[in-house]
Amino acid sequence: MARPYLGGSSAGIKAVSSDATLVPADTGKTILMAANGIDITLPSAAKGMEFTIIQSADYDTAVCTVVQAAATEDFYGALYGSTQGESAGTDADVAVAANTKITFSSASLKGDRVRLVSDGTGWYAEAFAQNYAAITFDN
Repeated sequence: MARPYLGGSSAGIKAVSSDATLVPADTGKTILMAANGIDITLPSAAKGMEFTIIQSADYDTAVCTVVQAAATEDFYGALYGSTQGESAGTDADVAVAANTKITFSSASLKGDRVRLVSDGTGWYAEAFAQNYAAITFDN
């Protein structure tokens, strides 16, 4: 179901320009993450919780990360990106149980994003980037 336009309200958007921990009340929000060394910690996984985290500027001087609240709250999903000059079979990253964070690397650009949805035990991830080196699932 589409969200209604709120007449200029930014109720569904949260800008993050320094390290932050998201809370359950942030669920459903689009998080605009600055591009200089930001660490965003997710709340504990809860069924139906979801976030879209978008990098709001090109990489500057330090990588940004999205970190699980607990190492047992695994990421499942993959990175999708540009097909020009890159091979999805060899360059894209896939989340595995050992991954505890998502890294927006030095190749990340304004608009690169990850959408996270929780089933209560882990996080399903859809990451989109302009090139496959931009976002990785890491330990």
